[in-house]
Amino acid sequence: MPKPATFTPAEISALASRLREVWRPGSQITPWLRDNAERLTKLNREERFSWAAVASALNEVGIVYRTGNPWTATNLAKAVSEVRPGGRGNPSAEHKAELAAWKAERDAAKADADAAFAIAWDAMPRDEQNELLDLWRRTDELFGTAAARFLSRSGYRKKPPGDS
Repeated sequence: MPKPATFTPAEISALASRLREVWRPGSQITPWLRDNAERLTKLNREERFSWAAVASALNEVGIVYRTGNPWTATNLAKAVSEVRPGGRGNPSAEHKAELAAWKAERDAAKADADAAFAIAWDAMPRDEQNELLDLWRRTDELFGTAAARFLSRSGYRKKPPGDS
């Protein structure tokens, strides 16, 4: 990618005027960025304005970040990338479906492991149950396991820190 050009203050003011035309005072910044992400990206990629120059133009117009702080090259580039379709803050429908399928698969695997542990717990000798319960209460060694989920849901309580 070619290096962004250096623009004079007059050129940045001209860019600010262009951006002023698409800004409605009182608009919320995230929806506005979502609607104008492509335009801002083209300014950077095709017209070779640096993100710093675009940020300066936005600040000149009064299009500021939701906290009221002025834009910087870094927070503007990040905000635009997050609101682009498929970006972290605006996932595509396909990405949402993939994520939901992954979570459902993970939850089903946990449910299977939990059910298997419940059966094993019932078949476990009482002294082994007590050892496992003591391990769970004293350490975090079982954290995230089917055993820890079972013990927690069964009403067993961990000992407070410092309690022996």
